[in-house]
Amino acid sequence: MPTKMGGYLNGLIFLMFLLAIGYSNNLLLIFTLLLLGLNLIWLIQTHVHLYKLKLSHVTIQEGHAGAGLKVTVFWDKTPAVPLNWQIKLECDQGDFHLKTHLDNVSKTDGEILLDKRGVYQWRFLEVKTSNPFGLYQTWIYYPLSFQTIVFPPLLPSIYLELHGQDLEGEVAQDKEGSEDFRGLKKYDFEEARKISWKHYARTNELLVKQGEEKKAPILDIELIIPDRDKENYLSKVASQIVECQKREIPFSFKSHGYHASANYTKSHVDHCLRILALC
Repeated sequence: MPTKMGGYLNGLIFLMFLLAIGYSNNLLLIFTLLLLGLNLIWLIQTHVHLYKLKLSHVTIQEGHAGAGLKVTVFWDKTPAVPLNWQIKLECDQGDFHLKTHLDNVSKTDGEILLDKRGVYQWRFLEVKTSNPFGLYQTWIYYPLSFQTIVFPPLLPSIYLELHGQDLEGEVAQDKEGSEDFRGLKKYDFEEARKISWKHYARTNELLVKQGEEKKAPILDIELIIPDRDKENYLSKVASQIVECQKREIPFSFKSHGYHASANYTKSHVDHCLRILALC
């Protein structure tokens, strides 16, 4: 199909042809036929720009709504011309233009912006170009058959309500003694650095501080979706999960059909985010 400029050119050629016939102007007719021949060559060149293009496969990285998702298009064969294309992905939730970063003979990298969480079922990849002359545009469709899960969008800031958990091997004790002397024991000539000199000054007796139970911060998440403001709630939970992963804070997750103990492994994080995306 002609572009806007291509339409003007075709209109001009048609007008020149009518004038050449009407006024029997052979010179104008020859020039018109020459321009018509060049126009045909430009049309063929635009078609050839995509004629040999062959798609291998497409990958779309999972991510959060509102953030750019990385897309990589792999090609089996590309034409020997500048790779200046407009690429669009079509799915069951609309069409999305691919913002390309780099084009080469084997793949095209870029990103798309998806505004909503959920599952996107991809159907077609469209490649369009008006190169090399900008007078005609041609396009080609490649069928796709895969899906991408998009997680809830992340909040700019999030609060983690953490609580402590005894580390493995540490046993909580209810130490006896008055408040001033709780957690102290007689010095056994080991670990002099723990001697409580304050109590030595008061009692003239060497006492050492006993170690306190170590606590590991964790976050417990129980998915209870409210009737109102559901999307903001899911974004809050997703933000908590991502923040725990960044800070290496174990979190437990409990929902209908899934209950996992506290950890922050990638598989645990991804599984919890997918649950939120599909709620």
